Amino acid sequence: MKVRSPSLPCLQLFSAVAILFGLQNARAQTVEDFYKGKTITIVEFSVAGGPYDIYARLLAPFLSKHLPGHPTVVVNLMPGAGGLKAARYLYEAAPKDGTTIGELSQTLIFEPLLGNTTGNVAYQKFGWLGSMSQSTALIVAWKTSPVKKAQDLFDHDLMIAGTGAGSETTVVLSALNGILGTRMKIIQGYAGSPAAMVAMEQGEVDGAFPTSDTLTLHPDWLNDHKVNILIQTRQIPDPAFAQVPTAISLAKTDRQRQDLQFLFPRDTIGRPFMAPPGVPADRLKALQDAFAAAVQDPELIALAKQGKNRIELTRGEDLAKVIKDEYATPANIVADVRAVIPKSD
Repeated sequence: MKVRSPSLPCLQLFSAVAILFGLQNARAQTVEDFYKGKTITIVEFSVAGGPYDIYARLLAPFLSKHLPGHPTVVVNLMPGAGGLKAARYLYEAAPKDGTTIGELSQTLIFEPLLGNTTGNVAYQKFGWLGSMSQSTALIVAWKTSPVKKAQDLFDHDLMIAGTGAGSETTVVLSALNGILGTRMKIIQGYAGSPAAMVAMEQGEVDGAFPTSDTLTLHPDWLNDHKVNILIQTRQIPDPAFAQVPTAISLAKTDRQRQDLQFLFPRDTIGRPFMAPPGVPADRLKALQDAFAAAVQDPELIALAKQGKNRIELTRGEDLAKVIKDEYATPANIVADVRAVIPKSD
């Protein structure tokens, strides 16, 4: 028996129906449908127990709470190369479907500007979700050090534990040495902020570069005057450390001041979270909205207060603008800072 092939009109009709059916199915999958039953991974660049890790784990259950579909949210630690290992994974290899997000070092975001090897990571292309806090970084000296106040940094060496060539400690302190003439010696080989703090307490080094959150985990250091707080890196002084001079206040010339303003756009960046480039627009918007709602959740704020972790939301669009403006810094200012920090290759 001879079987007749479908006519061209019939084939066209079948194709049209198949296409329409596929479009209807695609349209039917909402953000909630996509995330239901899934797991979101927060890729965290630091070590366990560090300040960035603490914020990521604080965020996880509340991001699940506020994201449509309520996916499980877990934290995956990926330390290495001052955060570059995690950044490269997020940029090059992580799923781009909205099931992987990350938290990165605020200093690492500007590494391409500073001429360091960055694995060709274009940080401006990330989908920025926002920041959980406005960070205050502090240069401190142990009580046995001859460095008691900021001005002493110009007359005495201060050994500080380093956590990698591309880390905030190395970049910021090297820049201060080169721009202002301070005498901080960075001793590399320490695996994150907790190890650096232990090294100072045990006398391996005589200074550290913690955040205010990290320092408050050691209340006896402050109450018993075991450390002297020398400098804060915020452009606008943190009210909690109003008596501590800012790095910018130590500038002696307008050029030095401009260099330091470029180096410290970190008042609003704090603890930045992002999604890889290429996440569908509706899922990125859902992640941004859920992030903002999570950070403002009264229960999260109460938990953060118990752990003495400060919460100050910077929304994704505002964070993206800070990063865009930083990348628009005049080339001569960028060159000043680039010239005084070590390369991370």
